[in-house]
Amino acid sequence: MADHDGTRRWLIGGAGVGLAMAGGWPAPGAGASSAGEAARTGRGRRFDGKVALVTGATSGMGAVTARALAAEGARVVFCGRRVEEGRAVEKSIREAGGEATFVATDVTREDQVQALLAAVEARHGRLDFAFNNVGTGGGQAPLHQLSTADFQLVMQTNLLGSFLQVKYEVPLMLKSGGGSIVGNSSIAGLRYLPNLSHYTAAKHGLIGMYCAAAIEYAKQGIRVNVVCPGFIKTEKAMKVAGGNEKLFDARIPMGRIGQSEDVSDAVLWLFSDESRYVTGAVIPIDGGQSVL
Repeated sequence: MADHDGTRRWLIGGAGVGLAMAGGWPAPGAGASSAGEAARTGRGRRFDGKVALVTGATSGMGAVTARALAAEGARVVFCGRRVEEGRAVEKSIREAGGEATFVATDVTREDQVQALLAAVEARHGRLDFAFNNVGTGGGQAPLHQLSTADFQLVMQTNLLGSFLQVKYEVPLMLKSGGGSIVGNSSIAGLRYLPNLSHYTAAKHGLIGMYCAAAIEYAKQGIRVNVVCPGFIKTEKAMKVAGGNEKLFDARIPMGRIGQSEDVSDAVLWLFSDESRYVTGAVIPIDGGQSVL
């Protein structure tokens, strides 16, 4: 995982961070989803006609989730910091027959998050699903050695960023008749990680905020849940691990690192009708690590 300046800082959970604003929405209908696969298989896709937002989606869990949603028929808007990588993900979705639009957004900037959701409404008129995947871990040190700047960065990205995303997603979902929000926390939100006290505090706080929101909006048709990934094989995690995906196997009861698809599959289930009676859930995706 990298923080705002791209420095490799941490190992566990979360996803990329959006910073720059990018220009221009492509013309409506560009790269629209094809019905060919549904025709070949004789069945519809789960999310035909739905609109999904994925933040922190220029790589890793966010990008995999954006691709999976588009493959299931959703019209996807996604954001992240790295414009070149975001455009590449957008292109790959469209070439596969899906519909996706990338917008670079700093989720710690209220004006940019507000503009992102306003653009989703202007383009699609609704919002059904949101996977709030932006996060950062900061540096590792005993609490008294952590810099105030590092603490503020972690809190702003993980907590303030999540607050702003939910704050502006909910009104659009209410206009749409309801929806499903999934926040990406970490096993750090279920445990207490030494030398990552700021990250641990942020991820515990994130779970508390999402679960409180689940109660607030339960009768208004909005379900709110949280996933808590453990060690997941993402591009950034592998850079930190020196390319050794077996580095953490001994710490995981299932004996292997997770894949981004393990997270995206859970997120899509939480978006689907199969989870219609699930809200306020906190789901570890960690191969059993959180129960050690």
